[in-house]
Amino acid sequence: MKKILFSTLVLISLSSFGQKNVFVTISPKFAGADLQMGVDYTSINGVVLNLDHFDYYLSDLHVIHDGGQDLDLSDTVFLVEPQNNILYLGFLNVTTIEQLNFAIGVPAVINTSAGPEAIDITLYPELHPLSFQDPSMYWGWTAGYMHMIIGGLADSNTDGIADAEFEVHTVGDANYRHVQLPVIQSNTLTDIVNVALNCNVDSWIKDIPIETVGILHGSTGTNMEIMKNVETEPVFTQPSTAATQELSDAHGTIYAVQNSSETTINWSDINNVSSFNVTDINGKLIQFGKAEGNKGAITVDEMNTGIYFFHLFDNGGKELKQLKFIK
Repeated sequence: MKKILFSTLVLISLSSFGQKNVFVTISPKFAGADLQMGVDYTSINGVVLNLDHFDYYLSDLHVIHDGGQDLDLSDTVFLVEPQNNILYLGFLNVTTIEQLNFAIGVPAVINTSAGPEAIDITLYPELHPLSFQDPSMYWGWTAGYMHMIIGGLADSNTDGIADAEFEVHTVGDANYRHVQLPVIQSNTLTDIVNVALNCNVDSWIKDIPIETVGILHGSTGTNMEIMKNVETEPVFTQPSTAATQELSDAHGTIYAVQNSSETTINWSDINNVSSFNVTDINGKLIQFGKAEGNKGAITVDEMNTGIYFFHLFDNGGKELKQLKFIK
């Protein structure tokens, strides 16, 4: 039988093996601002709301690193809360993390009485993420765990005052949703790596009629639609400050400016520039050309989502500077 391991979102003592202590920080955001409970926000659909709870499970985690190697951490389940959003993945043998693949919710194998490796909630230790929580993340032995819960007050009559109570608490194996996210890590210390992510709550509740749903626990209708947003909307993203990273030590400045359709790479104060190219993470050539002058810019469009490298060369073909960026 496959052994299922679990982890709470706490900083734990470090082991003596591997190369890097790896963390993932998932900051909850609303319209780009840090999410706070009890604070009024305006949703994408124009509804004023404030929250009193927002929690979800994260599982089936795969760390793609060092040229596409898959570090399988799928035996770990995390409970993510607004005040408890740092995941410690372990002291791992990784150098460069390229992508995170994960799911939102509790996997079917341990979720309900039908799961072949499920155990009763009363058998978990008190501090276990699958033990009892406040607010509750569990609906019962048959229905299983709630993948995500959100609730608070919403403006029911367009007067700008959040007055109507709402709860959307989602269960059901069909609502277990997956995310694949190219990432750039931050090397905060020589042996510590952090991948900074945002969880955009405004995108998660997009087109969900929170002002009229009332108390809604279930697996269909609105409960299903809110979980679909995990895959169809930019719920999980990297902050813009993590989207570019200089990789070489040459003098001068190089940076990327992006919009939905194109990426513009700018450089300045870099001497002897003669040409450039853009490659993907597998080394495939995407674009190339002349780039004369110690200051300039080029625009790259029609790229698929992924990790890319911009290279500047002198007239002898020597690389002067390189930028890694995510599209």
